[in-house]
Amino acid sequence: MMQRHSILAGKCYRDRLGAIYRVVGFDGNGVQCILYHRTHQGGFAEREHSQSWPDFLEDLQGEVECPLP
Repeated sequence: MMQRHSILAGKCYRDRLGAIYRVVGFDGNGVQCILYHRTHQGGFAEREHSQSWPDFLEDLQGEVECPLP
């Protein structure tokens, strides 16, 4: 499991299911990010997403390159 101190704003992280999150900000309560998910056309759709720290860190596998728009 990744640690809270290793999460940086502006970086992207992938979870166990393959979803990618770009962290836009965080505070003591949780993380605000953009969640990317693949579209049928092969690109990525984005949506704003917020999660508590324990939930966010639970499934993260590691840092990845951010998807291109």
